Amino acid sequence: MLKKFIIRKFYCRKTRLMIKTFVLKKMHSRFLVFVWRKKLLLLATSLAFLVAILWGFVYSSHSSHSDSKRLSIKELMVGNKYGLLQKLGMNRKDTDSESEPILLKPTAINLQTLYALNRREKYFKDWNKILLDKDEKDRIDNFAIISRDDIVRRKIADEMKLSANKQAEYEGYLKKMGIPVIVGLGPTNRHHSPPDERIVHFDLKGAAMKVSYILKILPMLKTLGATGILIEYEDTFPYSDILSPITAKNAYSRRNIIEILQAAHSLDLKVIPLVQTFGHMEFALKLKEFVHLREVPESPQSICPSLNSSFTLIETLLTQVIQLHTLSQQQQKILMTRKGRDDENGKDIPELTHIHIGCDEVYQLGECPRCREKVHDMLFLDHVYSVAAFIKKKWPKLNVIVWDDQMRQISTETLRASSVGNMVEPMIWSYSEDVYKFIQSTTWDKYSQIFKSCWVAGAFKGAFGETLLIPPGRRHLENTLRWLAIIQGEGTRFQHGIKGIVLTGWSRYDHFATLCELFPAAIPSLAMSLHTASKGYFDIDSRTNSIIPSLTCPDPPGDRHIWLDLQKDPNLGAYSRCLFPGSSIFRLINRLSALSSEARQFIDSIKFSRGWLSDYNIRHNFSSSSRIIELLDDQPRLLASLINLARNLSEQMEEMFDHFTIGEYIEQRIYPLVNELRNLEKIGESLKMKKIFPVRPLPYLEKFMKELGITQKTPSL
Repeated sequence: MLKKFIIRKFYCRKTRLMIKTFVLKKMHSRFLVFVWRKKLLLLATSLAFLVAILWGFVYSSHSSHSDSKRLSIKELMVGNKYGLLQKLGMNRKDTDSESEPILLKPTAINLQTLYALNRREKYFKDWNKILLDKDEKDRIDNFAIISRDDIVRRKIADEMKLSANKQAEYEGYLKKMGIPVIVGLGPTNRHHSPPDERIVHFDLKGAAMKVSYILKILPMLKTLGATGILIEYEDTFPYSDILSPITAKNAYSRRNIIEILQAAHSLDLKVIPLVQTFGHMEFALKLKEFVHLREVPESPQSICPSLNSSFTLIETLLTQVIQLHTLSQQQQKILMTRKGRDDENGKDIPELTHIHIGCDEVYQLGECPRCREKVHDMLFLDHVYSVAAFIKKKWPKLNVIVWDDQMRQISTETLRASSVGNMVEPMIWSYSEDVYKFIQSTTWDKYSQIFKSCWVAGAFKGAFGETLLIPPGRRHLENTLRWLAIIQGEGTRFQHGIKGIVLTGWSRYDHFATLCELFPAAIPSLAMSLHTASKGYFDIDSRTNSIIPSLTCPDPPGDRHIWLDLQKDPNLGAYSRCLFPGSSIFRLINRLSALSSEARQFIDSIKFSRGWLSDYNIRHNFSSSSRIIELLDDQPRLLASLINLARNLSEQMEEMFDHFTIGEYIEQRIYPLVNELRNLEKIGESLKMKKIFPVRPLPYLEKFMKELGITQKTPSL
């Protein structure tokens, strides 16, 4: 054993010696030998030096911020329940409000706690890259420090992102519902409130509604956001004395108007009467008693502003209307008692604050010999000033409103020289989807220099065609949305802003025109525009939109955000299931709209597209009986449907309108179609009776050919 140990020891020592000898032989320098021997000591010294440098840098950087960048948790939480720490769940509910604030030193450990729950990715990699500069991003990404400004910026970035997502989702639903998307309008825009006043226009010069029906409508308008009504009486007002010839046979009584005013007051709705004082005075100038006041003898449209008697008529019109709207409670009591009504005692009427004097569309101006020599612009402005001055003198607290269209082309200097800006408030109106096409930015700039405030006006019916049955709700809604955007953009120009918006509902285009859409048929259109005006945007959520409960509609099926489709349903048939006042008429008129289209298409096809019942066939009594039977196959069904519809509609309208309005509407909308269908039936029967026909050629209209200057040159082939 000893021998083996000695031999192993010898060989190990010998091996080491051989290796050392080999290495030394390979080294040619004593310096390299020294390095080789001391390599471990040198490596250890270098590592220690690097560690010392790194520690010194970290310590100096950390201590420089330890005293100046401390954050108070209490300060982060006070006054903001959505503070960053509370969002991360780090607030202490048991912390006494009077105790010392807990300081959070921005060390790496605390920062890691602060950005727990995977929030770092949300706050730093998206919006901070946009809102923070490069130094701030590098500083935050390295978890060096966090300042109060960083928290505020990240909170704003988060809110912006959330708001943008909500707005994009909102606009997506609008497109699916066929509702126009207007930039700047939506639930996320809380910086602009809706207009203070939302006024609904009652045009009573056509299809004037019964008082009982108006009293049912007013509460519905209130729930939809209305703050008042604008009543245009024209010839339905109970004028007296020298104005009594103006009053229509189916006009309201003084008691009727007091009932409407009292109902409006009980709902906190203001009432603004509208009295035309320049153009659209056909209701008075058509009569022989006032024919001498016309600007043009052939037309009763405009009154001559140069006649003293013209001003006397206007003063009397205004006085009688304003006096009835400003009766004291005692005067109301006397009036009601005299009429056999004492149940209205104790009620009041709204305080009259505004009067509208019209003055729109003065088509005949400066044409009579007395006005011809005057400047048209000053002729108009002087008349408006005189009317307003009369009102201000007699009723100093009344504000005077005037339509603006006649002033759009008048220069700023002329308007300022007339002093009209101190007397009236313009009501700027346009019913188009492109409001700026008719009222340019220069007009807004001009008005803001002259008037301290103004009104705007859109429409919910009577604006897109004189003979429509149902208003195009989408177009009216877009008009309202455009006005809301304009109120936000242009309202700041005026010293006192834009006071409100009026939704007009025209019953006739003028005194001589046929009836426009009936009020019950326009209630869905009105509801959409009025609710939108009161919210500042269209509310897509059926659970929060006041249209559905106000119109007594059933809960919409399917997605609560997509309960309308105005592209596929232009006649608003979705509201046919609702039970609002007049809903039965709305459904019948929807049916009339479809049936009228079918009947017109049938008549036009027979007379102009087919070749056996044209005017030529009828005039020459020349056609095929079998073809006539084929063409008139649908005539009995259409005729019977129209007659039945007329009876049902007449019965339902009795609740809202008098028999004069019912008869006028049936005559204008249903009778022409019934008459055409009956004539076709009569003509068809006559043509079928003929069995023998003449040889061609048939005689042509020689008289008409001669009128055209066409003479016969070739008597035969």
